[in-house]
This record gives sequence, structure tokens and C-alpha cells, in this order.
Amino acid sequence: MPSERFYRLPEEKRKAILQAAVQEFVRVPFDKVSINQIIKNAEISRGSFYTYFEDKTDVLRYIFQDIKQQYHAFCKNSLLKHGGDFWKMMEDLFEQMVHREQTGHIARLMKNILNYAEAERFMRDFRQDCENGDELDKWIYDHMDRGGLRLDSMEDFRITMEFCMMALMMAFAQRFQDEKGTDQVERSFFKKMDILKYGVLEPGTDQRRR
Repeated sequence: MPSERFYRLPEEKRKAILQAAVQEFVRVPFDKVSINQIIKNAEISRGSFYTYFEDKTDVLRYIFQDIKQQYHAFCKNSLLKHGGDFWKMMEDLFEQMVHREQTGHIARLMKNILNYAEAERFMRDFRQDCENGDELDKWIYDHMDRGGLRLDSMEDFRITMEFCMMALMMAFAQRFQDEKGTDQVERSFFKKMDILKYGVLEPGTDQRRR
């Protein structure tokens, strides 16, 4: 991750470096990413770059840390905006992931990364780090309106959240990897959300596991 010296830079300068790095990772596959191009776009010296980051993998880790922080902030703001309505938050997330131009840039970045074996190993490590240290689920559980929901525990909610995130990732892949139309992706996603919300049993049917 970036050095303390990087974090002491003015926020505007940090954003400029981040934007320059994202631009380069979107432009070419991981193995062709040029540190020279990043420092040119960011208008910093090569010496400065290496006081901020160890290498381009370190830069990539910072990019995904920033994406993770934005995702956390977006979820929290959305949940509060909708008075704790979890399903409205999921709708906002879908809108953000499928319809926003910025998400298309992230999709191209991920495609460039996952085509390279070394970066793929890095991505597995990064996802594991996120799963081990992520407290967002607990925050959402504590702040959501659980009225009318059959959630008896945090474990129940984590399972629900896992299914929802799988549906979001599938929508993301359908839109940007399979290049399906937004209408088709939207219908598929919201059908999954309806099944998660209401189940597949008729009201009054008792087929609980015995």
C-alpha cells in the first residue's frame, strides 16, 4: 500500500495520481502497464513515484482499496437515504454497477488484470483480505430496517448478503463481459431479487426442512 508520504500529499494530488494510474490500467493489460506512463499522466517524477509506491502491483492494490472504500461509503449513504431499506440499497447498487460510465472503466480494468496470471493471483489474495477484514455487513445489519424480514441472526443476513452480491456480480459480468443489453440484465437481476425477497413457495405452504 502507499507510503505515509503519499498520504501526506494534498487530496487533489492524490486523486490526480490515482486517476493517472487507473487510466493506465484501463488502457493496457497488466503486464504492459507502464510506470513511465503513470508518472507522465500524473505529472510527477519517477523518484517521487517510488517514494509513494513499491511497484505497479502496489499501485493496483491501492486502486482496489479505493474502490472498496467508495463501495462502503455508497452502501452506507444509500441505506441511510432510504431509511434502512436494504432492497432499495441493492437497487441503487445495481444502478451504480450497471449503468454508470465509471463502472465501464472498472470493468475494462478488471478484464486487463484477469488476463494476466500474476495479477489473477493478486486478485485472489485481495478478495480474501476483503472477506477477512470487512465489517460492512455488520454495519448494514445494525442500521437496516429488519421489520418483516426473516433474519434471526447476523449469520442469516450474511447468507442473504452473499446471494445478493452474487446476483450483482452476475449482472456486472453479463453487462460488461457478455455485453448483454441493460434491459435484459435488469430483468434478470430484479427477478433474482424478487425470489430472494419472497421465496418460491406459495403463501401458507409448509415445506420447511424437517
